[in-house]
Amino acid sequence: MAESIVLASLRYASVTVNHRTRWNFAEIGDDQGLTAVVETTSGGNVVSCLTPLMLAVAGLPIPGEADVVGIAGLTPRQLTRDFALATAVSALRTAIVDIQAQRDGLSLTQALGGRPVESVELYANTNRHLLTTERRPHDFAATAERAARDGFRTIKCTPFDEVDPGDPGANLLELARPGLDRLAAARSAIGPDITLLVDCHSRFDLKSAPIVAEELAQLDVGWFEEPVNPERDPEALAEIASRVSMPVAGGEHAYGAGFFERLVASRAVDVAMPDIKHCGGVREAVRAAALVARHGGQTSLHGPSGPVSILAGAHVTAAMPAALPLEFGAYECPWRAALIDPPEHVHNGCLHLPTGPGLGARLDPSLLRTHGHGWSPESL
Repeated sequence: MAESIVLASLRYASVTVNHRTRWNFAEIGDDQGLTAVVETTSGGNVVSCLTPLMLAVAGLPIPGEADVVGIAGLTPRQLTRDFALATAVSALRTAIVDIQAQRDGLSLTQALGGRPVESVELYANTNRHLLTTERRPHDFAATAERAARDGFRTIKCTPFDEVDPGDPGANLLELARPGLDRLAAARSAIGPDITLLVDCHSRFDLKSAPIVAEELAQLDVGWFEEPVNPERDPEALAEIASRVSMPVAGGEHAYGAGFFERLVASRAVDVAMPDIKHCGGVREAVRAAALVARHGGQTSLHGPSGPVSILAGAHVTAAMPAALPLEFGAYECPWRAALIDPPEHVHNGCLHLPTGPGLGARLDPSLLRTHGHGWSPESL
């Protein structure tokens, strides 16, 4: 039986990627001097949750990563309702798994029950890069073509900028036309042999989604991601899934393996998309994938963020059943590989995993000073 972990230190880091994106991290240490770096990027104020959470558990023996929730006096219901809190808890849970792996001399893949692999396949999420362009059909085509040249066999677009689900009088199908033109340009550029995925960012409804899906089928789209929000309206998503010809994917903001099991068991999605930053951490993502597989579903981790979460996600992908390629934010940041040591190694559409215990990488302090800063909370 593994020895309990006692957490003892916390330090934060933040990196400015561009005017739209910041990547946030926490370095969490135990009482033996081992540390784990985790990504906490979420769009919310995770620091305001993680600092008091760390104060609540620091110095106490933690038998297993899932015990953090009870030791901190939290309930699963709180974590499903508070995204920043779920991210903070996920960070602690992942850090505990990483530290235990380091104690045991295991890679994170091995600690999660998988066999070591040299690399895992990625798919290119092109949206973050395309946000820096005029987002014309030409831009979508050029970026998709670039990803295909770089060896990515699967490429994802998020094209429906003009669709506003908050306007009850809007003609969503008419508003979707520019997005369909963008997708058509991407498909034309990459040809029929590359898988093209579509993320809808929950911009459609029960009426419009099946009709849009018919158009997407003509473009041989590989999956229909979150036409409606899986957490707020899983019943509508299940109805949409029953009426479309392509797999439905989603779940990026959810916490807890049980949510993904229910989502697949109800046939709301065919592909579950837990994000290790929010779902409860790396081990919870593996649990989710196992439950999803029991119901005939597949899992593709969400997470087009920084190199720390992508590397952790690669370890999880290597350890979980029925895994599809891992999401990768392509071309958003020219120096992203150097942010960790050893540098992130992506080649021919695959992420090559470093050797060594735990995650196998750390933030590079020189690049952190150049593009961001680190600090320790005053209360610890």
